[in-house]
Amino acid sequence: MPRRNALAPHVTTQPSPGRAVPAAQRGGALLYVIASIALLGAVGGGVAYFSSSSSTSQLANTRAEQAYYAALAGQEYVEQQHRYHEGNPDNLDSASAFAKLLNALQENGGERSLDSSRRFTVTLTDISSSSPYLYTASILGSYVDAQGNITESYRIAQTRAGSADDPFTPADPDSGDPSGTIAPDEIGRMTPTVVNKAKLDTGVYGENVTLGNEASVKGDIISLSWVMIGNKAAVGGDVCAGGDVTLENESTVGGDINTPGNITIGSNNAIVKGSVYAGGKVTLNSSAQVLGDIHAGGNVDLNWSSTVGGGVITYGNVTVANAAKVQGNVDAGGKITVNWGGTIVGDAIAGGKAEINSGGSARSASSNVSAPPRLTPTAPTACAEVEKPPLQTFSAGTTPVSAQYGKYTLSPGMSLSPGTYGILDIAGKNILTLHGGTYTFTSMSVAWLHTLQLDLSGSDITIFVVGDVSYGGDVTINVSSDGVNYDTMWNVDPALAAKVYLETHGNFTSGEQGKWFGTILAKNNIAFTGGKDPYGRVKVIGSLATVDGKITLSDEFSNIYVKSNFARANW
Repeated sequence: MPRRNALAPHVTTQPSPGRAVPAAQRGGALLYVIASIALLGAVGGGVAYFSSSSSTSQLANTRAEQAYYAALAGQEYVEQQHRYHEGNPDNLDSASAFAKLLNALQENGGERSLDSSRRFTVTLTDISSSSPYLYTASILGSYVDAQGNITESYRIAQTRAGSADDPFTPADPDSGDPSGTIAPDEIGRMTPTVVNKAKLDTGVYGENVTLGNEASVKGDIISLSWVMIGNKAAVGGDVCAGGDVTLENESTVGGDINTPGNITIGSNNAIVKGSVYAGGKVTLNSSAQVLGDIHAGGNVDLNWSSTVGGGVITYGNVTVANAAKVQGNVDAGGKITVNWGGTIVGDAIAGGKAEINSGGSARSASSNVSAPPRLTPTAPTACAEVEKPPLQTFSAGTTPVSAQYGKYTLSPGMSLSPGTYGILDIAGKNILTLHGGTYTFTSMSVAWLHTLQLDLSGSDITIFVVGDVSYGGDVTINVSSDGVNYDTMWNVDPALAAKVYLETHGNFTSGEQGKWFGTILAKNNIAFTGGKDPYGRVKVIGSLATVDGKITLSDEFSNIYVKSNFARANW
């Protein structure tokens, strides 16, 4: 997710610098952001535009501003396609990667619709045949009336992307994973709910995401719809959502928030340490803080004692309540109201009326200002794409592996060699030792009070399971780096977890006090049940990811993230 400067890009008929897209954004859902930045309700004065109508009404001005914003969307689209294909995710040679970029930009004649009334068209010219690869991309943003006629247009003569200042320079083939997509194990694909007081060493991705009270996530949150961040919860990175984002009291986001929906920041010093970019409205409740800027398509309400460390830029109205403060300028397409005790340290620049009431203050107040020079908001940026991990192809054997209750109680217990088996069914109070190599099972069932010993003195341990994996409660996992001496998973080097990979094409379920050492990939669901570890120890050293299912975490779940060698090589 982005961390950006306060100024929105100023689009003219000259090459525009655009916004650099961080690696995490490359390969994002590009058309998603295009839809998200087609903001409605633009008000205020007109902009430089080409018009098929001589009308100078407020409606024409509004339509012109929407055409202007459609052009911005086109520029953003070209910039992101440029960055994505520079990442060379398909490991192509430079010429082929360049050709793929041009084809992508010219698809459907270069025309992209934001909705029924707004669209942009990219006109492309290839001006080089060898490295450095140069091209010109001009953008025509248009407003289309109900009869399908273009009534307002705004043209960007050339984007910075493709020019001599920013030529197309694709990454070398096989230079790693430069595409900017996020690996599924790095962000908990898919974890819709992070339980109260859980502590995750990764980010979180889901169709929707709830971060429970006093829970923490070290990385980013990415949601296809809404995000709810509970009381005293903390996100170390950014939040990107397809719907509304809500922060409860005393919660924290360490980076930016991007959404085409609304953003509500809770009371009692709830804080966003970066900037917020909303397609809808933004509300700061009492004593809430945004340390960066606010960009919004709708209204911005700053309630009692809330603060903004940067500026506010919106197409809607802005209200600054008693004891609320904006350190920078406020640029609003609608009305700006500063109530008694409210402060704008910078200038109040309104497309409508700038009203500074008695007891309120602003450095200056200007009404009926068109855009430009009034700034317009920077659109929300696309969320980074979270890869769908590939499932391996394998088949199990027919030879079952089983042990009655308490049959193997002395180490190494049942020492099983790598191979292809049928059902694995181990009753409680047994010891099972696995060694370096590949195991394939029809299903796995391990009962309560079982001990799993992982011999990592040699090669990695890879476990493939056709069906479900069921681990009973209070399973003990011991690890050896020399094949002789075993210690609990909490007392060995966590980096050893990179040598263990389990993939099930069914579900993985772990009972009370369940735990795992290594990576788990499930086609369906992963579930850790029960309460917190009585000694406060982590439940997983490794990583978790699903393809079609979801991840359910036990109470006060915590983990240490270690990327699997197998996942690194095959995902």
